[in-house]
Parts: sequence; structure tokens; C-alpha cells
Amino acid sequence: MRQILLHVEPDEKIFAALDDGILNDLEIERNNNLDIVGRVYKGIVRNSVPSINGYFIDIGIGRNAFLRKRDLPADTNITEGSTVLVQVEKDSTETKSPLVTGKIGIQGKYFVMLVNSSYVGVSKKIVDTKRRSSLRSWVKSVRPDGKGIIIRTAAANVEEDVLKEEIEYLDHIFDIISKRSKVERGPVLLYRGSDLIVKGIRDYMNDDVESFFIDDEESFDRASELEKKKPNSLEDRLHYYHGPELLLEKFHVEEQIEQLFDRKVELKSGAYFVIDYTEALTVIDVNSGSFKGNGIPHSESAFLINKEAAVEIARQIKLREIGGIILVDFIDMNKKSQKDELLDTLKRAFQKDHNKAVVCGITSLGLVEITRKRTNQRLWQNYFDACPVCHGTGIVLSPESIARSIYRDLQKRKSGTGIKTGITIVCNKEVADFISIKDNITNFETLVNKPVKLEADDSLKWGVYSILSER
Repeated sequence: MRQILLHVEPDEKIFAALDDGILNDLEIERNNNLDIVGRVYKGIVRNSVPSINGYFIDIGIGRNAFLRKRDLPADTNITEGSTVLVQVEKDSTETKSPLVTGKIGIQGKYFVMLVNSSYVGVSKKIVDTKRRSSLRSWVKSVRPDGKGIIIRTAAANVEEDVLKEEIEYLDHIFDIISKRSKVERGPVLLYRGSDLIVKGIRDYMNDDVESFFIDDEESFDRASELEKKKPNSLEDRLHYYHGPELLLEKFHVEEQIEQLFDRKVELKSGAYFVIDYTEALTVIDVNSGSFKGNGIPHSESAFLINKEAAVEIARQIKLREIGGIILVDFIDMNKKSQKDELLDTLKRAFQKDHNKAVVCGITSLGLVEITRKRTNQRLWQNYFDACPVCHGTGIVLSPESIARSIYRDLQKRKSGTGIKTGITIVCNKEVADFISIKDNITNFETLVNKPVKLEADDSLKWGVYSILSER
């Protein structure tokens, strides 16, 4: 049983899809946290960088985007100061600019239309070879000149009239983009893409959905109008929710979102895995925890834990918006048949992912390699800022280390200008408490050969201190 929820606030929308009460899809749209992936801009080339075969493009967001030379359409030449039409592929990170491409693709429910292309492709998830062939032949006969088309999985069992209507719509969208690009001065946004209401109706509203609840009347009315226009309308499954409980609380979504920030993910069997993020990749470690095999051989219990973990790992990666390189350290297994079945389980679990994910295999060290297309920022980046004290590392200097830094500063002062009066050390209370221990304060006073006073000041940032000379 699939249910879809859309919770609307003045500055935030939360879209959630649940299967039997379990959160399996999540998207968050915030007014103050610009999601630029998929947007089309008329940009200005600011720098050409031959050493990395690319260009830095000003798209008007305060940070130049990066365009790889290979991502320009064939026979396209650009120079510094010229304008170029680009689409955002990946959002920026703390250390990297947004990644853009000159190969524009406008996405619909059944197709992705490619500009300045003749390519026709079919989703690999459409496995019926006859249907694949017939879809490809039909699309080739109706596609507009100069437009390529990728056939999405949702098109597999849809009538040609409906498919043709979307092709005409996507062609119309690009026609508008093209006309605006000729009259607007860059850098400027030309195409915003779909918001959560449109995405919900377009990508999720199908026969599998039992109900779609929206807790905002204006958004509900808009969704109803969009659903009415569909050939096989499911408008009766749309509901305006105005119950006594908050929508996300009623369906236990808030608590499931909160669990997505935990480092440790518990499994029903008692086993668990932990997720750690780095700048270059994400690492996941599977552990047996409190799993009780009840006499099952170790090799079999490891296999059972790994299979259970594989399904949940795919779900967590999707919900947490983890992209790039992912390494999973499963519990060791000796049988090749078990390893092959584990990889198949992972691949099947990732078939539900809207982003492309590839299970690459098992390395010589026994780690499973996965790559997933990175588009948006990780989920936690929508909710958290890096700690101003540890700057995101999760660790800070101990009081003992800070005390040693103060001691070394006093050594430098003594060997330089000398210490002619008593001193007062102003620092955090924990540091002051550590220095005030008898042996420690004695060491300080012996060094300066003068009285040493301590003043605790918790308004100071951790690790910050002052050494004051007495008048």
C-alpha cells in the first residue's frame, strides 16, 4: 500500500512516499536553500582553463559554475566573455563549484528531450525487447528535428497519443527557453524545472498509489488541476488533509526523517551498520551486533545479515541523497555464490532509485564498490551547519592540549621579552579547572617564577585564551 504526503509551510515543502508505512522517497524544497539542479541558465564565460579542459561560467548565483569541454555540443566554440546555454548537473559543495553541461535535457514523466541531438535511447528497466524496439522506432518517427529523446521506464505501457502529447509539450518548453535566451541578457535563469507538486503528480501519481494527502488548500487545488489534465486521471485519490494531527506526525514521517541523521542504523535482526562521510567518498561498515544465529554456521549468518543490510543500505543511500563513490564493508563471506547473490540483492534494491546507481563489484579487499549520481546536497546539509567549534570534524582539543599550548606560549614569552610581573590566564572553565590542579599550576608558576591567576570565561570559544600581565 503506497501513500504520498505533501506537507506545505510558507518557506518549506516536504514530499514523502511511504510503502506500508515505511518511508521510501523523500524530497525537501526550501525557499532559502536553492536547489538548482536541472535549471537552465544563459551564462557568461568568465575563464577558460585549458589545463583542466574546462570553463568557469557565471550563471548569476554568486559562484561560478564549471563546464567541462567534453560537455559542450559538437562543433561548439566558446571564448571568454561569450554567452552559453547551460544546465546544472550537480549542485555545489563546500569545495567544488556547481557542475553544468551544455547538453540540455528537459525531463517529463515519460521522456527526457535532448537538445541539438539525434540520439534515441530506452531505459534499461524496460526489459521487454519487443516493446523496447517498438518504442524506439515510434519515437524516431515522431521526434522533432534536432531533438533527441530518452524513453523513461514509465512509458512502457502508455498509449501513443499520451506519449505524443508529452513530446509536443517538451518541445514547446524548449521553444520558450530558446526564445528567452535570444532576448535576455546573461547571466539569467531561463528554466526553473518542476516543483514538488508537479513532480509528485508527474512521477509518483500512478495506479500503485492508494492516496495522496496534501495539507495546504492552495497546493491541493493546484495538484487537482494537474491531475485532471492527465488522460487516466486519479483525482479521486487526492485528498486535502486538515486533521487534528500534523500530517507528518500522523504518518510517523518526522521520526523516520530524524533517524536519517543517525550514524548508526539498526536492523530488525539485531545487526547494524554505520555510515561515515568524507569529502571523497562515503564508507559503510556492517556489523553483526546482537544478531543471534541460534546454531546457524557463521558463514550462513554472515550471509543473512549482509542481505538484510543490503536492502536497507540502498534505502538509506537514496533517502540521505548520498552520491559519488560509496564503499561498503560487509561481513566476510567465503562462498562465491553468496557474494554473487549479495551483489544481485543490492542491484535489485537500487532499481527503486530515481538516481542512477551502479554496483561495481567486490574489490580484492572484500569491499563492495557503488557509485551513485550526485545531484543534490546530502540530506543532512539541509538541516545542519558545520559546528563553529570543530568545523565539522566532530572533535575538539582536550583541556590538557589547550593547557599545553598556553604553557608553550609562556615559554616563548619568557625566552623573548621575558616575564616581569605576575600573569592572569583567561580561558574556558574546563581548561582553568585542569590547570588549577596542584601539580599543573605549580609547573606554570615555576616556569614564570611569578604568581599565576586563573580566570574562567565561558563566553570564550573553545580553545581560545588570553595571557594578561598584571600592572
